[in-house]
Amino acid sequence: MITNRWVFDDEYPATILHRNTELDALSRLLSPTQHGLGAENALIHGPSGVGKTASARWLLDNLRDEYGLEWSHIECSGKTRNGVLYEAVTKHSDGGVVHRNDPHGELLRAIEAAGGPYVVVLDEGDVVPDLDVLGDFLGARGVSVIAISHSDTEWLNRVGPDLRPEFRGDNAIEFRKYHLEGLVDILEPRVEAGLVGRPITDGQLEWIADETGGVARWAIKTILASAELALERNHDAILEDDIADGFGRAKRKMREDNLRSLPVTYQRLYELLRAIGPVSGSEMKQAYRNHKDAIFEGRRREVGWRQAQNYLSKMADYDLVEKPGETNAKQYSVVDDGLEAPVEFDPRETAEP
Repeated sequence: MITNRWVFDDEYPATILHRNTELDALSRLLSPTQHGLGAENALIHGPSGVGKTASARWLLDNLRDEYGLEWSHIECSGKTRNGVLYEAVTKHSDGGVVHRNDPHGELLRAIEAAGGPYVVVLDEGDVVPDLDVLGDFLGARGVSVIAISHSDTEWLNRVGPDLRPEFRGDNAIEFRKYHLEGLVDILEPRVEAGLVGRPITDGQLEWIADETGGVARWAIKTILASAELALERNHDAILEDDIADGFGRAKRKMREDNLRSLPVTYQRLYELLRAIGPVSGSEMKQAYRNHKDAIFEGRRREVGWRQAQNYLSKMADYDLVEKPGETNAKQYSVVDDGLEAPVEFDPRETAEP
């Protein structure tokens, strides 16, 4: 039944559908690169799973194929300022030889020497611990940034006032959830390329598109999960029970992937909440203060409670955590008590005396 699992992966190079307005806006910002000039900077924002990264990749790949544009995609989760710079240098074809532990100045000189136009995509820009890296990139001739974030407001609040205008107005592109018909159009080619014998009906695809609320990633993962369940149950086609259970299986897999992608400090904070939750805001704040040293063990610097709240907000965006004021939640809690972060962290052993 399943002929190609990669078809259901986030990295699968599918044609971008129903994003004409967003692609036109981003294309306008990138158009100077067709003439050997630096692109304008951009902020792409919107909920998870609605095609933000896929759309940027698709457009940048086209510009690379047609005009030789240099561009790189950097997953920011868990990376320091120097780590982001290092990856940007090494992914440029003329980046030269650098080492991960080189001083900041040497990495900066390397990115400046690499030449432009060069577009750096900072994916999961919400979790970049030090946004001073934006100044590094924007200070280099011909280098431009596409930042990808869930919330434009939260991200812009972290950006210095001198750089904020670079990512506002027409340079900020919002991606909203898909309409039902548009999402069905996206699912159809995945089914054709990834499953054999058309084991799913049009009505079932519409059900999946409707139930997943316009979130393409969840819908695509649900098709794969439903097919897996059908195979496990020896069904010749995907039945309604397979889809009904497939929604939950897909969600769990997405949460696992999201949690695994986060920096270790986020994972430790998640494990703290998993151990003590549900808790009130004041209880969570006190617990964080009691365990802060352990959460940031091995890291250069700790952060205060306000930044820790931003970490929790990010995990809420990823459907890992519920926090007061969201989805009618009155307390902090994890969404799935059975989901454990891939990190060794026992709050019973890390509390400050």
